[in-house]
Amino acid sequence: MTKERIEKELSKVRGQLADLQEKQKDLESQLQMAEDAEKMKFIEKNKISLDRLILLNKVSEEEILSLLRKKEQEEQQTQNIEREAASHEQKNEVTL
Repeated sequence: MTKERIEKELSKVRGQLADLQEKQKDLESQLQMAEDAEKMKFIEKNKISLDRLILLNKVSEEEILSLLRKKEQEEQQTQNIEREAASHEQKNEVTL
């Protein structure tokens, strides 16, 4: 293969890649719109008001924050127990 043919083929492949990337972006956009439409249909079907949606979102955020706080507390308790156990072991070693 000559250098010119290789460059021509590379240019062709790069063009195909650009087209495919553009198609990917378009399909991702279409997918997002379809998902949004499904959500809207669900909201309309169940007659969920904007106020209720806001409240549900807020409750979800509060639940997440609560779970994170609980997990942090559990981790701190575990660390405290481990520290106490290590301290107790050191005291026992000193008395022996």
